[in-house]
Amino acid sequence: MKIVERLFSEADRRALVAAGVHPVLARLYAARRIRSAAELRYEPAGLLPPPLLRNAGAAAALLADAIQAGKRLLIVADYDADGATACAVGIRALRQLGARVDYLVPDRFKLGYGLSPELVDLAAERSPDLLITVDNGIASVEGVARARSRGIATLITDHHLPGPALPEADCIVNPNQPGCEFPSKALAGVGVMFYVMLALRAELRARGHLAQEPNLGALTDLVALGTIADVVPLDANNRNLVAQGLKRLRARRR
Repeated sequence: MKIVERLFSEADRRALVAAGVHPVLARLYAARRIRSAAELRYEPAGLLPPPLLRNAGAAAALLADAIQAGKRLLIVADYDADGATACAVGIRALRQLGARVDYLVPDRFKLGYGLSPELVDLAAERSPDLLITVDNGIASVEGVARARSRGIATLITDHHLPGPALPEADCIVNPNQPGCEFPSKALAGVGVMFYVMLALRAELRARGHLAQEPNLGALTDLVALGTIADVVPLDANNRNLVAQGLKRLRARRR
């Protein structure tokens, strides 16, 4: 067995100690890339605001228009824990916000991964007006083209690295797409979907379309599960998201 010591920034360690953190904890935190005591305050208000995520507002407007027009929405999910929790967040939030929404999880052995043309054809049997991908889609150039040819709009929510060409979707939300300056590039797919739902709630609120606002914080247990299961880096924003979810999980066990 070989023990590998985590490297840490001495400047970060000193800053944490100066803020009152115990020296041992300060070294542990610094080795986990925690740079200030402020990152240890896990509060909803400390999350990065949704407008920083490129196209989150455009996605919210697209979804709000669809909801107000009574259009059919169909979530195309991935089959791992991140994709499943992202789908659950989308279904629960969208239904609370008044959407007509269903979901489709592809058979990995028959249809593989992502929004393929074959999957679009399968989805089209349900007559959706808008396909919403979660935890996939950033590389689905041909699938989005097939959807467009069939008159189906597409909203891509993903966190994977894009390829040389982006799909010609109606909207793409991905912290790793070109031009997105969202500070947390480590958002899991469920985190991206959660942010889109926050933006949608704000959009519907601004339109005066909400008779009663849903508590989207109630979905953070799913966000925490998907984030941890996908083994994404726990940067400051992801740690905060996970902390909110763990609080909910602990409260429900009481």
